[in-house]
Amino acid sequence: MIRIMKEYDLGQPFMQVRSVPVSLGKGKEEARLFVHANTPNLDPWEEAMTFPVDTLKMTLIAADGTHLWQRDLGINVIPGIWFSPFISFDLDGDGVDEIWYVNETHPKRPFSFEHRVLERIDPLTGETTGQWPWPRDLVHETMSHAYRFNLAAGYAHGAPVLICGQGTYGDMYLQGYSAGMELRWKLKIAASEPGARAAHHTIVFDINKDGVDEIFWGERVLSVDDGHELFCGDRDSFKAHSDILIPFEDPESGKIYVYTCREGQNSAPRVVLYDDRMNAVWRSPDGGHMHGGWVAAIGENRRYVAMALSLALDAKGGDIHSSTPILYYFDAVTGRRIDNPLTLSGEMVMPVDINGDGYSEFFVTKGDRRGDVMDRFGETLAHFDGNLITIGKILDLPGQQAMLGIRDQGKVIVVGDDEAVDGPGAKYRDYNRFMQHMMGSGYNSFNAHPDSLLGK
Repeated sequence: MIRIMKEYDLGQPFMQVRSVPVSLGKGKEEARLFVHANTPNLDPWEEAMTFPVDTLKMTLIAADGTHLWQRDLGINVIPGIWFSPFISFDLDGDGVDEIWYVNETHPKRPFSFEHRVLERIDPLTGETTGQWPWPRDLVHETMSHAYRFNLAAGYAHGAPVLICGQGTYGDMYLQGYSAGMELRWKLKIAASEPGARAAHHTIVFDINKDGVDEIFWGERVLSVDDGHELFCGDRDSFKAHSDILIPFEDPESGKIYVYTCREGQNSAPRVVLYDDRMNAVWRSPDGGHMHGGWVAAIGENRRYVAMALSLALDAKGGDIHSSTPILYYFDAVTGRRIDNPLTLSGEMVMPVDINGDGYSEFFVTKGDRRGDVMDRFGETLAHFDGNLITIGKILDLPGQQAMLGIRDQGKVIVVGDDEAVDGPGAKYRDYNRFMQHMMGSGYNSFNAHPDSLLGK
């Protein structure tokens, strides 16, 4: 039965919320961290930036719904994804996930670089246990270039590595840290260098199965161990940036592919499928500003279908996000263009394998059926009120789940199937659960995200 599996009361209405799981140590149930504000997400792009009407709060809630602590980050921390990324990650190996976030410490200077830090919080107490200066390399860039920050993490032969990133569209900087915040490596990718820029999604997994995770910094694949580049898709022909990157395994061949949708308005192909060495398998079309997409197992024998959404090219500034989209559908492995196989437009749904059988169901995010959970044939399986926050292996249970926000009530619910099984993709359970720790950074929980499809 598809039902509410968890319910959290944040204690106040919200217009934005991100959430990650937090381990409190051996023998203790996992908690959830919510970072929320009753103001829309603020973007550093000058054409989209507005003034906030509320401050960001961090609220840690135990598995039984008890509020463990709450912290108001104040007017100095701009309530926007790119200004204030966060993750939960056990860097010191004690079994407790520290909370890491980018903090602005000057109470009256929200744009200051001099007072910006990487901050660590002990989830057991809610107290700060460390601060480190945030790199200032982008201080002289435009606002949209300067204030795009990322946090990620991975493992190198079992050793945890924390990764900090600055920049998306031009010069880009990354740093890897070992336990004790010892600098392990650092990297600059100059705007003048060939190859793609960063993406709005950041995925981390061991694509070449050598015991070392790779971070996909856009279509550039870097070693978590030392930062060196393994692969770079379309290095000499594409220099813009991707919106989404989604790995999936073809059930017929067992091969791993990476599906990407690109932003920008030049003539380079806007949708590309790569193999596991970032060699292009197919490309299409040659124009558009792809701002979303997904891959869903809805074909015969769980064959994947891919969707890409292009925003209008004639829209101006921030209005581009309210323009009428153009949608494309493909056989995900061959790139063959197909008609929409669903009963609803692809922009109105997000795939989620809620029963774990390896076929995608969908949560409807728009229109008259908003709130429905439907199967691939369009039949309604359940209905829940709320705005979709994220999907994936939110709970350590079979199948996938959807997290919804009931904004005016300040409540968050997680819906899932209490009869779900872990089917064909159970071997990716660890990856899917790990990616949930990075849902507070970038657009990992927006549009589509990497936890949604690499195994169910």
